[in-house]
Amino acid sequence: MKIALAQIDMRLGDIEGICSRIESQALLAREQDARLLCVPAPLFGGTAPGMLAESAGYVHDLLAALSKLAGHCGRLGITALVPAVVSHEDAPILELFMLKKGRVVPVRTLAALRRERASEELWRPVVFDVDGVRLAVTFDAQRDLEELPQGVDVLVYFQMAPFNLADEATAAVAAVADGHYREQVARRGLWFACMAPVGGFDDAVFTGGSFVMDDSGRVVAAAPCFEEALLVQEISRGVTVPCLEGHELPHYERNEWLWEALRLGLADAVDALGSSRIALVLAGDLPSSLAAALAVDALGPRNVIGLFIARQRIVTPSQEAAEAVRAQRVRDLASHLGIRLVERIEPDATLVLDRDAAAQLGNSSAFDRLFLADLAREEGAVPVSAITKTHVALAPTMIEGALSGEVAPFGDVYLTALEFLARSRNRAGEVVPRELVSLKAVAMSMSEIVAHAVWSERTEPSYAGKMAELLAGLEPSQIDGVLEAHVDRGLSLDEIPLATSEPEACALLLMLVRRGEPARRALPMAFAVSACSFEVRAWPRGLAWSDLGRKGAEQLTLAAVAQAEIERAESRGAEMNARMRSELMSLISGLLGISPEQLEELGTEEGQRRLGEGIARFESHMQEVFGQMAEDGGYDASDDQTGQIPPHASGMRGFPFFSIN
Repeated sequence: MKIALAQIDMRLGDIEGICSRIESQALLAREQDARLLCVPAPLFGGTAPGMLAESAGYVHDLLAALSKLAGHCGRLGITALVPAVVSHEDAPILELFMLKKGRVVPVRTLAALRRERASEELWRPVVFDVDGVRLAVTFDAQRDLEELPQGVDVLVYFQMAPFNLADEATAAVAAVADGHYREQVARRGLWFACMAPVGGFDDAVFTGGSFVMDDSGRVVAAAPCFEEALLVQEISRGVTVPCLEGHELPHYERNEWLWEALRLGLADAVDALGSSRIALVLAGDLPSSLAAALAVDALGPRNVIGLFIARQRIVTPSQEAAEAVRAQRVRDLASHLGIRLVERIEPDATLVLDRDAAAQLGNSSAFDRLFLADLAREEGAVPVSAITKTHVALAPTMIEGALSGEVAPFGDVYLTALEFLARSRNRAGEVVPRELVSLKAVAMSMSEIVAHAVWSERTEPSYAGKMAELLAGLEPSQIDGVLEAHVDRGLSLDEIPLATSEPEACALLLMLVRRGEPARRALPMAFAVSACSFEVRAWPRGLAWSDLGRKGAEQLTLAAVAQAEIERAESRGAEMNARMRSELMSLISGLLGISPEQLEELGTEEGQRRLGEGIARFESHMQEVFGQMAEDGGYDASDDQTGQIPPHASGMRGFPFFSIN
């Protein structure tokens, strides 16, 4: 059997357009004798459709379009596997629709209903036959490769996890060279087909790179990364087929993959907004210059418009010289990239706002965004922001709210990472000025972020001064290191390495992250490429708590508190058992005439030993008495009317208690 993987990039939720594209892919696959066609998982609803999955109208339109598509695939004699997020029993599930012989079969829901009746696990991988091949489908390859039943010929993996810098496996075939998937596939001895999506779907970005492995863990076919393709491969169990050598496989390079993912995500985001142009502010710094280069790579220079805003608040010769250098740098960049540059002059803030010019720090961004919104509206362009994750973490108010349709491609990338990203991009052709690809340029941008964070506390001069003093002592890499540890990895203050030497500065950074939560809700859309984006990490807006460390106290955890409660209950149970045993022994001692001293002695090891010996002698005496009674013919109290003990029972006189009872 031949399997086809359609690595296609379509606008999210364009149901008719997507189905039309799948029809054309099915025709191409059938021309190559493929019998099974697979399409990417996030095509219809993305990775997080939210309430869309519960919309009756959306589900109706989806099923109607799939029914029409099933008829087309049936006429071609091809089976199609189409994943989509829908609602089942008021909960969203990732359904797998099998289009076969003109029918639409919801495979996972159907299998779950059957397993529910049989009291089996509901959502384990579904297994079925296609053209004589035993097929299993999974959305979590790492887990299900170990749990598949025997007899499966091919496992089809629909990748649902978007590109993540912290997880190389999300780069699909680019991760194989570093050992991903190979060992598990070879150990299970089955074929493995990875259907990797490509393109941007809201804030999620996929790199493509679908591939097929044989049952010995060798890649026998692979689709290109970051572009559309139709991959067709014949599945031949037990047959050795040609494979791709190690040097033929793409190798994961962090900065290169990040750049291409952001480029692809930006191009798709602009297209989804119904535009083909980008407008952005060029400030002569590293973030805006790199954002302009990314925009040119995504859409071409003719579709990018740069905006330069000359500053008015210049009072010293050094400021005048710095402004002249900044203006020339922006003009040189625009000329080098081949983009159109629009220049504006910043108005005098004292004529616009009722306040002194001396208190205007932080207002420049407001005018920049006003000019950018006007330019974007005039040109029908999508406004692009050059903010980084460091801006988002420490100074979100620098943005003053998102413009309509605004995109921030670096919104989930830390400032210090831009230097390495720019170096990687410049190796393919210098686009960012060399003087901006340096630690000095990063430090200048970081100082602006810190200055804005301090300016936000201008009503408390002493507190603002202390903030400036603490943050000025940190290098840019240290600031971003604290943010990455806290935001991306979820570490508390005491777990951050720098907190040992700079506890107050670390606590201040964490407090700034917490305080920026309300402003972050109004920031532009960013592509989630880190282990934890701020959209995922969202905390309550009005939160008053901030992590100030344990100050030497032992770490409290929920598990420890629960365990202490269990131990307390067990201890109370043991105390209660001891008290009940004591009361019972006291009662017995009163009945048998045993003194407290004798009772205490019985509780010792020596007393227990003597008691055991006494019981053994008692049992021996009882056996002798019962034996003697048996020899004398026994005694029946019902035949005795006198109440006297007969002579043959005199052997029991040594045990008066038992003799009268």
